[in-house]
Amino acid sequence: MKKQRKIVYRFFDDHEEKHYVLSSFDHKQLEELLEKYKSKKTEVIAKDFISYLKRRDAEAEEVSVIDFYF
Repeated sequence: MKKQRKIVYRFFDDHEEKHYVLSSFDHKQLEELLEKYKSKKTEVIAKDFISYLKRRDAEAEEVSVIDFYF
């Protein structure tokens, strides 16, 4: 059985806030979903979009990215 790969995406919402989301969708699928979302909204708000994404990708979640130096 092939393990499904997850990807971390970085994006900025309309308030120029940076967010990271982990998703099993590939880049094209995520772009298509974002276009559908944008067609129904006047602005992209990260928290709303992530909730919208979670309804279509049960494995999606917002993640924190922290620099690690050694």
